[in-house]
Amino acid sequence: MTTPTAFSPFGAAMRAERLRTRTLRSLRLVLALVPLLTAAVAFLPAGSGGGDGLYDAFFGVMFGQLTALAFGTLVVTGQLAGDGGAHVLLAVPRRGRAYAARTLTTGAHLFLAGLLAGILTSVCARLATGDAAVGPGNGTAWRAITGCALYLTLVGLLASGVATWLRHGVATLSLTIAVLFVLPFVVGDSAGGAARFLPATAGQLVLRAHPSDGPLGPWTGLGVLALWTLLALGAGWRRLSGRDV
Repeated sequence: MTTPTAFSPFGAAMRAERLRTRTLRSLRLVLALVPLLTAAVAFLPAGSGGGDGLYDAFFGVMFGQLTALAFGTLVVTGQLAGDGGAHVLLAVPRRGRAYAARTLTTGAHLFLAGLLAGILTSVCARLATGDAAVGPGNGTAWRAITGCALYLTLVGLLASGVATWLRHGVATLSLTIAVLFVLPFVVGDSAGGAARFLPATAGQLVLRAHPSDGPLGPWTGLGVLALWTLLALGAGWRRLSGRDV
């Protein structure tokens, strides 16, 4: 007789992670802020896109990614606080299963929040500017909506991997904010084309109607961000698998 997926060991681990995310007030609050902060900025005037109205409309992603970073960090540090790590291993002895369940659940919640953020941003920007090119009826806008969801998901998972590696919330947020926000301005054009491969610079190309000339396009830019995220998750797994708890 085949065991139902919902009651398989991995299914049980996923269900426990979903339950934890939906019942902890701090996680629910931070997750709710992802679409709210992202969409609210669409009503404010912006001019950072160099004439790219779509990027201006989705400028709120800069703020939404802060809450995505916080969510990805809290999911890990809240679980590992105190003896939490030992309790997790008692419930799910296989570390790979526990890590995969947490990562997939975190990514699923972030994707849904990011998709809602993208749709609300597009609608708000259409109402605020009257520009049909940024509304949900436009194909390029739908690319930005989907890209917004994927970008916020990857950024949150990057923070989750770093948090598993560092096991410290403040250190994780300091490092990820420095990489995503500060490093692109520090590097600028001094590193030539290498600056285009930084996670935020590459990932945000999907939010532009006409990405600047270069080796990366909207989806390949997201691919670069995905590689950074996989690197962070790999570092987190290496640290988790090499510790007692």
